[in-house]
Amino acid sequence: MNYKNLGIFLIILFGIIFILGFYFNTSYFIENQNWKYSSGYHIGDWFSKKSFQIDNRKINGNRGEAKIIFSFGKSLWIENPITKEKGFYTNKNFNF
Repeated sequence: MNYKNLGIFLIILFGIIFILGFYFNTSYFIENQNWKYSSGYHIGDWFSKKSFQIDNRKINGNRGEAKIIFSFGKSLWIENPITKEKGFYTNKNFNF
């Protein structure tokens, strides 16, 4: 493989990773998954598909509200808006 083909391959690879990263952080993706509490800040034990709503990157659970920091397929990272404590949830639908 020459350097030109390697460069094209890397551009395509990074493009795919960028698109997936963008999609996994959309409200649509997050709302259509089943999330189970893992560690840290806690706003509920289980969020099932479409049983919660996200508004302006904020998620409401039965034990409070949190700001969504990042989601990438298998993991959802949240943050307490007041104390800045981080919490982690695991996607139970995503088999990667």
